Amino acid sequence: MKTQLYEWHAKNGDIIDFSGFKMPVMYRSIKEEHMAVRDSAGVFDVSHMGRMWVEGNDAEKFLNLLVPRDLTKTPVGKASYTFMLNEQGGFRDDLVLERVEMNKWMLVWNAGNLSKIELWLESFKTFLKQFSLLDLELENISSCSAMFALQGPKAKNILSKAFQADVEPPPVWQVLSTSINDIEVIISGTGYTGEAGFEIIVLDTTLENPSKAEKIWELLIEIGTPEGLKPCGLGARDSLRLEAGLSLYGNDIDENINPVEANLFFSPFIHMNKEYFIGKPPLDYYSDHKPNRIRVGFKALKKGPIPRPGVKLFRDGKEVGFVSSGGFSPVLDIGIGMGYVPTDMKEVDTSIQFEIRGKFYDAKIVNLPFFDPNKYGGKRK
Repeated sequence: MKTQLYEWHAKNGDIIDFSGFKMPVMYRSIKEEHMAVRDSAGVFDVSHMGRMWVEGNDAEKFLNLLVPRDLTKTPVGKASYTFMLNEQGGFRDDLVLERVEMNKWMLVWNAGNLSKIELWLESFKTFLKQFSLLDLELENISSCSAMFALQGPKAKNILSKAFQADVEPPPVWQVLSTSINDIEVIISGTGYTGEAGFEIIVLDTTLENPSKAEKIWELLIEIGTPEGLKPCGLGARDSLRLEAGLSLYGNDIDENINPVEANLFFSPFIHMNKEYFIGKPPLDYYSDHKPNRIRVGFKALKKGPIPRPGVKLFRDGKEVGFVSSGGFSPVLDIGIGMGYVPTDMKEVDTSIQFEIRGKFYDAKIVNLPFFDPNKYGGKRK
């Protein structure tokens, strides 16, 4: 599969296969693109992600059964991060829900789960319709829309220049329906890099007629280049989210990991006072029992081989866990990772080792995000 910008990517970047899509891993350098986002701005094509309208008088009721977050607390114009869980409390996916109108939501989910989530929503809708419960319509617009992530400390200034004088970019976790050069867009103050920024959904643009997506992409690059903006590939997207301590579905969370183990069991992602949501009974149990394992961040103590997903973690010569995500941190200039260890090893500064080709390398448990939030990230001073 391809996105509307495939020809641009193929001309300017290095193409790889990602979740069935031909996507750019980088254009010039992962490190250069990574630091552009930390220091100024970067723009990513994330059109491979899923996008669906959920609309109707029962849209809130329908979605509230599927996610642990209480969506009655999400006002119009607000975006909410949450999860869909299975009946055992494991992650079906993590996702963002945007309340564009009172009875109209935009659901955005991961490319690796495109079919799984669509099939789950349709099957659950069909099940509930047996009881004449639903005034609801689902419309998957993944193939007839595009999505770009504009991220970094200069992202707001760049986006402001794309608007007419009386329009302002939305604040963090807010949603704005507007137009740029007469092209309809939905913009949310969200992202996956740890930096301030925006995700821009371009409506009514297809592979056969990608001109609207191309115009917005080229406009952002034209406006942003003097500010230091660079187009960024999936390599920088992964290193940025890792530095920010953000989970990746398929690596850090999956159907067999629950939010307590993933260290994501807290408000507002989850509201246990809700009467019911799929996955609530097992979460009631998990919340009252100490998990056997927990997701943590760790940093290598010296430069050397980089911890990668699947690498084993040790303490005092005994295998204790595994790396779920790992790589090189351009900000710290050293190897970092996230992984699962016994819960009694989660304390900061706990010493561990990771093994690569029979050799052991020292590391320690650290707080997330990995960078200093006073110097980098959306909350920098």
